[in-house]
Amino acid sequence: MIITLTLNPAIDHTVVVDEFAPGDTNRARESRTDVGGKGINVSRVLKELGSDSLAMGFVSGGLGRFIESSLNSLGIADDFIHTPGQTRTNITIVEKRREVTTTINEAGPNTDPHYMTLLFNRLKKRLHPGDWLVIGGSVPPPLPATAYADIIEFARARGAITVLDADGEALAKGIAACPYLVKPNRKELQRLLGRDPRKMETMLEAAEHIRAGGINTVVISRGVEGAVAVGDSGEFQAIPPAVQAVSAVGAGDSMVAGLVHVLSRGGTLSEALQLATAAGTATALSPGTQLCCTEEVNRLLAEVQVRPIHDLVVQRRSHHPHAKVRANGNSAESLAPA
Repeated sequence: MIITLTLNPAIDHTVVVDEFAPGDTNRARESRTDVGGKGINVSRVLKELGSDSLAMGFVSGGLGRFIESSLNSLGIADDFIHTPGQTRTNITIVEKRREVTTTINEAGPNTDPHYMTLLFNRLKKRLHPGDWLVIGGSVPPPLPATAYADIIEFARARGAITVLDADGEALAKGIAACPYLVKPNRKELQRLLGRDPRKMETMLEAAEHIRAGGINTVVISRGVEGAVAVGDSGEFQAIPPAVQAVSAVGAGDSMVAGLVHVLSRGGTLSEALQLATAAGTATALSPGTQLCCTEEVNRLLAEVQVRPIHDLVVQRRSHHPHAKVRANGNSAESLAPA
């Protein structure tokens, strides 16, 4: 079984305008509403790719019930816990003329810590050895940033395979708990490191240090530059086809779904990276918060190049024997030459 866990889901409302004018009345050319949150998006894309999943986490109020009914209409099972308040709404403004996307994310409803106890009780019934648990997104207030770390440790004790896609302190704390796979994008990795790992050498050094703590696989998404994956089978770079991206919203979630879809079926890391990159690219070609469709993913799949990272990169890194990455509970700092 694949379980996706979203502690802070959202209703994603996208508004398309010709050009956004701050402080003035803006008239929408079009708008759409989607259910969202990282884990929920992963479940939606998994369904599109042909894998079933169970969506879990917290929902609140009428919008929370709307999330449940929307997922059920797509054939996605759920087992959410209802909490007081109202599920948040995120607003995405797409400017056609400048091709700029602006996102406004609410914090989410206050969630009493005792709901985490209820969640662990649900997970006890649902998680079995060999199951995949995908954990993603933000942590609702006032839950601590260690929430994901606690879930990862709990899942590992039950023999489940965990995937983490988070940001900031939640990512740093979660990494310390050693999930099976983590998928930061470059900006999230930059916040973790304290500087932008633009060079391939620095990016690989960071990934290898993260793996040294007990994590099997690190995948770093890089937008139009594709993605890098480091695992037991080697280091791989995925190069997507040259396209004109419409919106990056949900592209990373689509990548996670592609990775889990392949890996949960026994596929290789390079195969998973290829499908993940195709799914992320297909979502980037979709407007607003709309996710990828199977036809577009299949069309792009053959155009995604996946290759082992050149030995020259490894040789160049070996010239810096003292290069390392130091990490603590809150951040990581690269000590390798820039």
